[in-house]
Amino acid sequence: TIEYGSDVVLYIDRKRKWLLRVSKGRVFSTDKGNVELDSIAGLHHGSRVETSLNIRAWLLKPLLIDYLELGIRRVTQVIYPKDLGLILMLLGLTSGYRVLEIGVGTGSTTIVLANSVRPDGHVYGYEIREEFLKVAKANLEMLNLHHYVTLKLKDAREGVDETDIDAAVVDIPDPWNVLDPLYSALKYSAPLIFFLPSINQILKIYEALNKHG
Repeated sequence: TIEYGSDVVLYIDRKRKWLLRVSKGRVFSTDKGNVELDSIAGLHHGSRVETSLNIRAWLLKPLLIDYLELGIRRVTQVIYPKDLGLILMLLGLTSGYRVLEIGVGTGSTTIVLANSVRPDGHVYGYEIREEFLKVAKANLEMLNLHHYVTLKLKDAREGVDETDIDAAVVDIPDPWNVLDPLYSALKYSAPLIFFLPSINQILKIYEALNKHG
């Protein structure tokens, strides 16, 4: 059942979908009418309700993608779900893996990584902007994933603290400057993902990897 304090997706159609936290006395307004959240408490996921304008809506259990698209606060550009899915496949993550993330930003990638390695794994995230880390921490807490993540206000270019890392994701403009720390941190044959938007960056990291050996 849907309880007070829990999250639910209110779905009317593809353009009208919201992630809500069920609170006493709250009324949620849409262009298709209002929904009293008190009337939602006690119902089951999958139940149908009607707005004040007699428009049908469904109550759905939130998926991870719903939090990424509708729930988290964004203060930076994020990697979108279609790319995150490929990244997860390439990293081969499973519970118990220890993952390094350089460039946390809003924390959307951190959320996906933590969800993939829980309950026995851990994510170590490095970020140089304190204001980004605060947002990332709040986003992780929204999904109760903060137990599986250690966020560090530190420049990974100057080195990382971890060793025997199973996989890594790097999302910074100059990843060629973290090759030495990565080499020290990763296990042999550990998968490593660089997320780069421009061909110039791809060429530069390719040359740097060859030079590094």
